[in-house]
Amino acid sequence: MHKPFYASGFLYSLKTNQILLFQTPGKENEKTTLTTIGGEGKQKEDPQAAFQRIIKKLLNLDLKTKDIYPIYDYFQDDLKKDNFVFYAELKRKPAIGSSENGAFVWVTFEEALKVLFPAHSKQDVIVGQRVINAKWRESQGM
Repeated sequence: MHKPFYASGFLYSLKTNQILLFQTPGKENEKTTLTTIGGEGKQKEDPQAAFQRIIKKLLNLDLKTKDIYPIYDYFQDDLKKDNFVFYAELKRKPAIGSSENGAFVWVTFEEALKVLFPAHSKQDVIVGQRVINAKWRESQGM
């Protein structure tokens, strides 16, 4: 039996060291919030393929499997399912539009962490930054 799951994450620009997140406008007297990009996994779909499909659907970007990296996974209480978190490296930063519910925005890690986040998305970005930094140090032979 297939266990329902959620796949989420962000895009990472190697050139600018920025990440792409989803920004929802704050309602009256509320602040704007940022979240990772994600969606439900489908039957017999692995989490990485789900993330790839979700990015294609929302952003019309064809990610190569080799450019998608796992960050971690955990049981997300509010969704009542496992959440598999990824980031995808992009060599160039594509122009991304908005959707009816908000906008996709490029931000640095420092900028992102100054904005209001749901707790799980903030943790995903913090851990994602650590994974990216560790990968960079490894590539530099550190």
